[in-house]
Amino acid sequence: MRFSFFHLLWVGVILLVIACQSSSKNDLDDFDKIRSIDNHSMELSGKSLSDAYCSACHLKPDPSLLDKTTWERSVLPDMRRRLGLITADDFGVAIGEDNGAPIGIYSTETLIRKSEWDLIQAYYLANAPERLPEIVRSPGEIKDLDSFGLITPNFTNKRPSLTTIAVYHEEESLIYLGDRLNQMFRIDPLDLIIIDSFAIASPVSDIRFREGGGMDLLQMGYMDPSNWSIGKLQLLKADQRSSSVLLDSLRRPVHFSFADLSGDGVEDIVISNFGHHIGSLMWFEQSSSGFEPHLLNNRPGARRTIIDDVNGDGLPDVIALMTQAKEGVFVYLNQGNREFKEENWLLFDPVFGSSDFEWVDIDGDGYKEIVLVNGDNADFSPVLKPYHGLRIFKNNGSNQFEEAFFYPMHGASGLVIGEFTADGKTDIAVISHFPSKHQEGLDNFLFFEQKNAFEFEVKTKPELGQWSLLTISKGDISGNGKEDIILGSFDFKTLHAYPAVNWMPFIILSNQIF
Repeated sequence: MRFSFFHLLWVGVILLVIACQSSSKNDLDDFDKIRSIDNHSMELSGKSLSDAYCSACHLKPDPSLLDKTTWERSVLPDMRRRLGLITADDFGVAIGEDNGAPIGIYSTETLIRKSEWDLIQAYYLANAPERLPEIVRSPGEIKDLDSFGLITPNFTNKRPSLTTIAVYHEEESLIYLGDRLNQMFRIDPLDLIIIDSFAIASPVSDIRFREGGGMDLLQMGYMDPSNWSIGKLQLLKADQRSSSVLLDSLRRPVHFSFADLSGDGVEDIVISNFGHHIGSLMWFEQSSSGFEPHLLNNRPGARRTIIDDVNGDGLPDVIALMTQAKEGVFVYLNQGNREFKEENWLLFDPVFGSSDFEWVDIDGDGYKEIVLVNGDNADFSPVLKPYHGLRIFKNNGSNQFEEAFFYPMHGASGLVIGEFTADGKTDIAVISHFPSKHQEGLDNFLFFEQKNAFEFEVKTKPELGQWSLLTISKGDISGNGKEDIILGSFDFKTLHAYPAVNWMPFIILSNQIF
């Protein structure tokens, strides 16, 4: 079973926006790159300087990606501070270690001259728009999703709706639901009653049900932005009373995958440690003596991995979505003998806001596509962005990808894919945790029914706009052979206030297609 939320990152992001990061297993030290620029720079324009400084650490963001005010008041000041250039404007601002950042995130030496910085800032402000374009929908563009019924529980307690995971367990015919308040519930989705519940150490971000009973629970530790390594992977036995900790000291883990990566016949684990200022993508080799850690990427923002043999050599490879600063889709090709080679499949600018992805053959040509949503909007630039939405990158058969479909959707944060309409074509359901408030949340759920290859009819249920959605999953709840969709509600305004309405932790979209 998998878990999709989006980010959780909205409570867990720092996004290095356009900032530089400390040394990486995958690259030379970023600050060393900056020093080399300084040593060789001549009289350059603001554009040339920004090309050099920004591209040293990540894909350079174009000025058109943010409005002028956001650049001037938020993103550019943070970049300047990370480069070690402190000015009078920073008086009273917590910087670096004072703001919880470990040593190496903000440079302790000045890596750029004030005159050079002024040119970069002037270039961005001169070329940034006053405001970003709006997403414009034509009348009737989004149709009603009549083929799915809406089912909501009628719980009478006033518990805050802070769901971090809601997935269907087919063997038990129950929904397992975890929330930020460190509780797991087993819920009958047909009678909509709570069977029982049990306490957990911290919010659950991922879950896997084991054959014969029991489950693996990935727990974040502290959900809000932090660099603490207090997350863990726990094995909960079938009786739900006894458990064992398989991995601990994880840095805000948000996703796991399982496969035999070492080739010894024993299942290994890949953990996405999203982190905060620091994080990692790691795999843990399992043996009779425990788990041995191996590092794939030591940057923060590891969001999700999918394991597949992408080059046909018989060895499982790791596809990873990285969502901080150096955003993109990376593949770690298994070289055997516990060695992996990193390749960059897609690279995005650091305000892109990658949130979730899938790896599936959309057009039926035998090659899997990258289906991705971008919409994380809880960083230094929380403005509505017209380039947020659903994207499909077509595979040319050699694992080279070109964007074949884009549909704009503010704050797109999670997705599930399946043949929901039972016509043999792959459909896509997408949620947004950061929809346009002007649209009453209309776009917080969109359903893309595929008609032809990369051609979709877009549908929604407007009544979903009354809830704040954070998680999405699927399962045949009704037992009619068709997959239903489970949406988890996370209403942050109820976190520190007594809820005004009854507990509404999930919504079921019941598939009624015949």
